[in-house]
Amino acid sequence: MVSRRWVVGLMLAVPTVAIVVSLAVQGHLNSELRGALLKRYPDSDPAKVAMLTVGQLCASADATPSLTELCGTDAGLNRMREAALGAVACAFLLLLVIWLAGKLAQYNRTLLIYVFRPGLYLTVLVLVGLIVVHAGLAMATIYFGESALINQIHGGLILLIGIGAAAGVVAMIKSSFAIVKKAQVAVVGRSIRQGDAPDLWTRVSGLAAKLQALVPDHIVLGLEPNFYVTEAEVTCLSGTLSGRTLYCSMPLCRILTEGEFDSIIGHELGHFKGSDTKFSERFYPIYRGTALSLQALTKIGNDGAKALPLLPAIATLSFFYESFAVAERRLGRDREFAADAAGASITSASTLAGALVKVHAFSGIWGGFDEAAVAALREGKAYANASTLFAGAVARHATPASLDGLAGKQSPHPTDTHPPLGDRLLALNQDLSSLTAEVLNVSPAVPALGMIAELERIEEEVTEAYHVLLAHRLGIGPMGGNDSAASRGDV
Repeated sequence: MVSRRWVVGLMLAVPTVAIVVSLAVQGHLNSELRGALLKRYPDSDPAKVAMLTVGQLCASADATPSLTELCGTDAGLNRMREAALGAVACAFLLLLVIWLAGKLAQYNRTLLIYVFRPGLYLTVLVLVGLIVVHAGLAMATIYFGESALINQIHGGLILLIGIGAAAGVVAMIKSSFAIVKKAQVAVVGRSIRQGDAPDLWTRVSGLAAKLQALVPDHIVLGLEPNFYVTEAEVTCLSGTLSGRTLYCSMPLCRILTEGEFDSIIGHELGHFKGSDTKFSERFYPIYRGTALSLQALTKIGNDGAKALPLLPAIATLSFFYESFAVAERRLGRDREFAADAAGASITSASTLAGALVKVHAFSGIWGGFDEAAVAALREGKAYANASTLFAGAVARHATPASLDGLAGKQSPHPTDTHPPLGDRLLALNQDLSSLTAEVLNVSPAVPALGMIAELERIEEEVTEAYHVLLAHRLGIGPMGGNDSAASRGDV
């Protein structure tokens, strides 16, 4: 988490230097003025001369045209200090408002939904103004500092700083406004229309009706071992999908019973029910998109000295995000428990709990398939059906030992966050040890895949596309035959 001290330090660095330099230069000018007066009027009262300042002299009726340049310098230093103090006050106010909004959002879901996005825009606008002021302060600091210390001004240096500052401001504006966007999800899967899988769509629509939830606009069948709903844009083999998308894992459908499938879909549809719909539509896609874009902006901030103007903005935006992340974790936890209750209402708490444990226990095996697929591609081979291989690997790993250490695991999601499995089982009044028999039944008599027409054909098409994308990412040429790789099944 970004330290508040670090954020404050970055926001105050330039204004603080500007204030110190303005006071130091004015002190130097005052000292020269007093020395000149005592030299010209040796009989002057030293105590009175010591109290005289350039500002007082310029404000008096005795100021002469010869003091115009000196008075102009003194006035410029005053304006520089005032601008620096204004920047300090604005920075403190901005950070205070961010902190207060983050605190209040922890107790008010509506505030979190409606404040996050406009608050992010407002923060960016204020930061743009502050960075412009900081750039001006830096240039003025060098100008006045050089004038006082070496009696010479390097105009070229100031021009370069101005150009660099302008480039930094432009980069900051471009990068910062780019973070306020929806998350985009890319999956290796295919969108299934109602005519392609009528039984699946009928089942999902029936569950939505039972829960009084919204029906998804799209159902995507993919290889990733996960289930989720999202309002983010989803890019899949069928193109880019907008609206409510339900993602279903074909490999997991092979090890889940129909009841377990129903309970998980019930959980997901619970996010399209009641007030939670607004959370899914208006908050999470922007929240997760901001997180991903902020990571990219942070990488820019690590790109040497040319990215220095971005550092205060990056630190402040990170502070903004993390202030609301605390609220999101608190409210998101309750949100997931409510969705679990919806899923349990479809079947039973034990059925949903068993399904959750299955997903947490065996989804990690997919990583082994990834590694095996890479090795096969390097040999010019490919697997025919990733789902059947995954199911076979799960069957070999389905032992009581595979359930060890699951309590602290969290299920992944492209936009939301989930509580640890142990907390979710506790909320369902279920104990992991009592679920062992159901969880280890990974070859059910009536698996969930039965409701998906021509599942194997879809699995093979998506598996082939997966290999093509993987080969492209690895820079591997055209693939050879797949018989050898498909027969091994060594995931």
